[in-house]
Amino acid sequence: MNAHRMPALVVLGALLLGSSALAVDDPEERRDDRPAAAPSAMALAGQSSDLWFCLGPTTALDGVDHRVVEMASISAGSTDGRVIVVDDRGRAVERAFRLDAGDRLEIRPGRFVPGSAFAAVTVEVPGGAVVVGQRVEGDGVDQRPCLTRTSDTWLVPWSTTARPGNRTWLLLHNPFPASAVADLRFVGDIGRRETLDSQGLVVPGRSVVAYDMSARIADSAVVSAVVDVRVGQLAAVRLQLSDGRGPTGLRGVDLAPGTPGVANRLFVPGAGPAGDLAVVVLNPGFETVELEVVARTSPADGFVEPWPVVLRAGQRHVVSLEDGRLDGVGPFGIEVRSLDGQPLAASLVRRGSGGPDIVVPPDLAVRPATGVAARGWVVDLGERFASFDDVLAVANPSVSGIATLEVKVLAGQAPDGLPTVVELDPGSQVVFDLGAGAPVVLAVESTAPVVVSVREVSGFGSTAGQAVAVAGTEEWPDR
Repeated sequence: MNAHRMPALVVLGALLLGSSALAVDDPEERRDDRPAAAPSAMALAGQSSDLWFCLGPTTALDGVDHRVVEMASISAGSTDGRVIVVDDRGRAVERAFRLDAGDRLEIRPGRFVPGSAFAAVTVEVPGGAVVVGQRVEGDGVDQRPCLTRTSDTWLVPWSTTARPGNRTWLLLHNPFPASAVADLRFVGDIGRRETLDSQGLVVPGRSVVAYDMSARIADSAVVSAVVDVRVGQLAAVRLQLSDGRGPTGLRGVDLAPGTPGVANRLFVPGAGPAGDLAVVVLNPGFETVELEVVARTSPADGFVEPWPVVLRAGQRHVVSLEDGRLDGVGPFGIEVRSLDGQPLAASLVRRGSGGPDIVVPPDLAVRPATGVAARGWVVDLGERFASFDDVLAVANPSVSGIATLEVKVLAGQAPDGLPTVVELDPGSQVVFDLGAGAPVVLAVESTAPVVVSVREVSGFGSTAGQAVAVAGTEEWPDR
């Protein structure tokens, strides 16, 4: 365990207390009465208990070769917890575990529920200080933190059911004993779509339900989904398996978490450099929304004209970023901002093309945009010996304030050349090259709320996702 871990935890603990006091003393900084809460947020040692929800397939599903849930300790001592694995057949298996300081533990859900194609894992960690994520491999790879929230609303801006070659599921996990009831709404290529079984869908207690979107909303180039839970609360993700045989040659594995809320400013750090990129924007409300998709570039790259969009109630729109505006531009981030204050949901989609016979790494990575920033973030990087283009990106969403960042090591060995202190101007971002190496857990501390994400590119494919916020340091960015 790295010697820098304990000071980082102490500083993050002070950060947590300072941010909580700020949230109470200055409520006008929040955009409304909703608390700012990231989809994945963890407590520091001794602060509170954490629950993590990891949804996904098993190797019993055709096209999935590997799925592992990994826990990484950043505690100074041993941590006891328990794991509950449930499947789509109603089975539940519970096990206790112990993690020594700085250790890692892997769980392969399919071994607990043999024969099941889907499984959800709940990890309970009394006292916090454990990061939980998962990795799925097939014709591509997806690696990101697990969720820590359940919600009565989930939004999925992007998926595709274009045939052949694309399979899509909406996975709904109910970790509670009582049944939940949800209504599912879809927006496809010809507008709003519903199926006979999408209303009043029952998700039994301690179970996972896999709703096959490719069978029910077939042949749609883009499908957006809205989950309204009328009884109970759920966790939700979307599984996309694409093998290159579709109309666009899309290949990859993507297990994107749903968005548990909407906001009028949304962010994706480290979106580029340019490639086959698109931003999918969903208006789940009942009023028309005017918005802009903005590329946040460095001062050296100059101004890039925003993409204006008008969305009627219940509509979604795909904004291609391949129209030449980003030619020659270096690393950039994306902001989606409502011009009339109406809330939105959005995702950034990176789509490599090339059929199944072309020898190129699969390239499919979907990142839900977030409206929540935080002063503390934890980044768990697993084994990266096959990686060649991993980056850690941090964006300052403020329109007026400077953010000073400090990057510290909580466990493991820091990547070579990683800066420790960086100052970010309003609306700017910084990108750190991570290279390859052994597992490491990093902390990003900031004097002002920022947004942090990680992008990985290797011979297995590409993947990207948001980091884990430190619970209690989350805030709404200023407007």
